[in-house]
Amino acid sequence: MRKIFLACPYGHSEDSVVEERFNRCNEVAATIVVAGHAVFSQVTMSHPINRVLQGYDRAAVGKLWAPIDAAFMEMLDELVVLDLEGWEQSAGIRREIDYFKSRGRKVSVWSEASAEFPPAA
Repeated sequence: MRKIFLACPYGHSEDSVVEERFNRCNEVAATIVVAGHAVFSQVTMSHPINRVLQGYDRAAVGKLWAPIDAAFMEMLDELVVLDLEGWEQSAGIRREIDYFKSRGRKVSVWSEASAEFPPAA
C-alpha cells in the first residue's frame, strides 16, 4: 500500500474555482483509495474547515494548516500533485514538492501518475 500526500491548488478569487478544485481533489482521492492505497488529501480535509474559518484572512488560514500539513508530510511516502490550472504558481505546492524531494521521496503529477491507479475490480 502506497502512502500518498495529495496536493492540489486551492485558493482563487472566484469561489466557483475553489469549489471545483475541492471536487476534483475528492475525485482523485477516491480513485487512489479505490486502487488500494492510503491518501491524505489536504484540500478534502481543509475545505470544509476553512468554511468555518471565514473570519480569518488567507495568510492566517495558511499558518493554521502549515504544521498540520508538515505532520502528514512526515508520515507519508510520496507526493502526488493534482496538476490543475495554477498548480505551478502555488507556494503551498512548491513547499510540499521541496519537502518530499529533499527527503528523496517520490513526487509526481496526476496527469502522468493517474495510470498507476487503475480502478479496483
